[in-house]
Amino acid sequence: MNNPEIFKGTTVNERLYLSGKLDEFDNAIKKDNRNTAYRILRELKVDEPSIILIVGHTRESLQYPNAWDFPNENHNNLKNENNATLEYSNLNEIGKGAPISGNCKLNKGTKNIVIGNNCGGPALWNESGLKLAIPIWEKSFFKGTFQRIGILDLEKQTLTKYKKKYRVLNLISFKNNLIKGIDSPIHKTKHIEFDYEKEQIEKIIGIK
Repeated sequence: MNNPEIFKGTTVNERLYLSGKLDEFDNAIKKDNRNTAYRILRELKVDEPSIILIVGHTRESLQYPNAWDFPNENHNNLKNENNATLEYSNLNEIGKGAPISGNCKLNKGTKNIVIGNNCGGPALWNESGLKLAIPIWEKSFFKGTFQRIGILDLEKQTLTKYKKKYRVLNLISFKNNLIKGIDSPIHKTKHIEFDYEKEQIEKIIGIK
């Protein structure tokens, strides 16, 4: 199976049959074991877009950075007084195999401002480098564990948390007022477009 020429011109079902992995693949799909199904198709040299169409996203198929794996530091790369870095520490899974959460603080000049102890990632700076979108983990008795979007504003020195709840955020772009991303990138995936000027606010916190 290491020779891609073996499967040249064959369909996915033909590859599964010829490799003897058809039953294993079917069982993985029935049990919603996407990691196993993904691994089998990769071994059979199925192209990545086809795998995602058949299986959906898995942790292995997600691009870096993502909610399970992101850098400890996130710089805005400004060369003026607004140069700032978001720094994570004590990152741990919120449950077995679940995304990670931890402490985060904003380092700006001589200031080290604590943002929270339940920050997810990856956080995303906007084009100006003056606003930062952060997935924030919360819990409630009825809703369980969920995420909200928080926006850190360097000019206003505020952290704004918004009302809308998400399962697992994977933020992709932050341009003008619009944040684009994916909610729950592995299971029951939904694409999101979040215009923070039109969304209801849960709370505004000063970060001086």
